[in-house]
Amino acid sequence: MSRWRIVLPRQRIVLTATAFASMFAVLLLTGAVDRNVAPVDIGLEEIQPSQFLVNVQQRGVVEPMSSKAVHSSCYWSTNILSIVPEGTWVQAGDVVCVLDAAEIEDFKRSREVILIKYRGRLDGAVQDEQLLAAQNDRRLTAAEFKVQSSELQLHEYSDGTLPQLLEEMEQDLAVLADQSDAAGDEIRHIEKMWAMGLTSRQGLDRGTLDLIDANEKHRQLESKLNLLTKFTQPRTQINLEHRHTEAVRNLVRVKMSNGLARTRARLTTLSYERTLRIYERYYRRAVESIEACTLRAPCDGQVMYGNSWYLMSRGITQVAEGARIRNLQKVFEIPDQEHLKVSVPLIESLIYRVHEGMNVDVVLAGYEDVTIAGKIAKIPRYPRSRSSSTPDLKDYWLDVELLPTEQQRSLIKMKADASVTIAVTDIPDALQVPRHAVTGVAGENFLYVFNGKELVPRKVDLGEANDEYVCVVSGLSAGEKLVTDMTPQHKAALEATLAASLAADN
Repeated sequence: MSRWRIVLPRQRIVLTATAFASMFAVLLLTGAVDRNVAPVDIGLEEIQPSQFLVNVQQRGVVEPMSSKAVHSSCYWSTNILSIVPEGTWVQAGDVVCVLDAAEIEDFKRSREVILIKYRGRLDGAVQDEQLLAAQNDRRLTAAEFKVQSSELQLHEYSDGTLPQLLEEMEQDLAVLADQSDAAGDEIRHIEKMWAMGLTSRQGLDRGTLDLIDANEKHRQLESKLNLLTKFTQPRTQINLEHRHTEAVRNLVRVKMSNGLARTRARLTTLSYERTLRIYERYYRRAVESIEACTLRAPCDGQVMYGNSWYLMSRGITQVAEGARIRNLQKVFEIPDQEHLKVSVPLIESLIYRVHEGMNVDVVLAGYEDVTIAGKIAKIPRYPRSRSSSTPDLKDYWLDVELLPTEQQRSLIKMKADASVTIAVTDIPDALQVPRHAVTGVAGENFLYVFNGKELVPRKVDLGEANDEYVCVVSGLSAGEKLVTDMTPQHKAALEATLAASLAADN
């Protein structure tokens, strides 16, 4: 950059006509024709393509890329009784943290009493079920016996007793009929003999009585046969069939009753079994939680508390003696000392300007003169709200892997503060000008270029910008001399002249 100083002379100077005309043009452009204006300093800079950067600087802390984390396996939310200081070197199996298990011990003892009670109830229900099964078998056997017995009695009467009785009575009737016929023949023979005087009156009377007796027996037997076929046999048949039908129905009722009783007994047993399993699970969880209250180191290394830097930056400490720990909360971790990272936020509007594997610069607190190389190792899929009071402001938390040299590795300490610089815009051959060199007039952007004779206003289109410079997209060429500095009075005069010229053109 060159500095031109144009001073309005107060003493008398003799100039040629050509030199005077040129000087007057420059003085007119710079506003120095007014003797009340101070001498003017104009800064010129030759514009050349150069690298344009927009850097974002965010702060974070040094953390491990990977670590073996230990989470609370206790099902209860409980307090930390003791924990070794952060940074303590431990070996695998060493006790690192002890949680308060007093409340869990009380819960365990209460569940032991309930378990004993329900185990006794379950044993009683199983025994009742076994006794009921034996009773059901006896009732079912008795009902089946009645069905078989009634069926046999019905078949015995229908196919055996009744036909045999009818056959006997018919045979007796035939015999009695023969006896009646024989007695009739005998009485007629006696009457003939008595008429001839060959027998006495007593023989005739005796024959008559035998005939009457035979007829009476035949009549009585016919009456019995009639009573049997018309009354006794149907009544007995119906009675036996009814008894068999009732025996069959009783068998069905016994089966249904046995099934219902067995179902009720089984439901009672299953209810006690389920209740017992629930309380056994509670008891088992209590035992496991008591064992989980002692947290041990999974490997050799230094202990780091499971505090989130995001929460700690807001004054929230999760892990400390006396702090409340919930189930599955990370209590501590043992990091991999060889691979470290820094997690930093990036506003969501800039997330598309970075990518995984992108190189960044990291500076540790206290070593601001040492720049450690790094790269973006992971970009999350979703952003995180900055706070509950500003839910619309969201950041993507990037994982920046540190790539230190052997000398730099000794400077890095866990949980150390670090500053990460990310170049979100990198244009290798950009025409960039200072921001203060741009003049805005009538909604347009202008630059003042010195063409060797005078200052010429140039309308330009601007692009990316940072705190100091802005890129010129069009309207300016490489090698031109840009006016970067002038006094406020002359800049105001040039802007007024330019505004008047634009108004006249419009």
